Amino acid sequence: MNMDFSNIGKRLQETRIQNKISQKEMAEKLGISTSYIHQLENGKVNAELEKFVKVCDFLNVSIYEVLNEKNENIIRYMDKELYELIIKCSIEKQKFIYHMVKLLLKNQVV
Repeated sequence: MNMDFSNIGKRLQETRIQNKISQKEMAEKLGISTSYIHQLENGKVNAELEKFVKVCDFLNVSIYEVLNEKNENIIRYMDKELYELIIKCSIEKQKFIYHMVKLLLKNQVV
């Protein structure tokens, strides 16, 4: 999937600024470097999934909201009905779904 990391970074940066959080504060609380946050927000690094989820959780923003491209490229990789259900959930419910899927995969329950 071709992701536009500069747009993803801009959405993360906008959310961080709206929440009045500095890059330094976010980096310290997440245990990652300020330079990584800077590179992520400027689209110069492809986010490692675990760090990306941490950043989204910290900013209390849905990963789908950040990843959602206007042309909805992400939907091609996920069942549209499932995507529409998840996006309607609160952040807390999305986190719960994420952790449940992670647990199911860890235990190989299908």
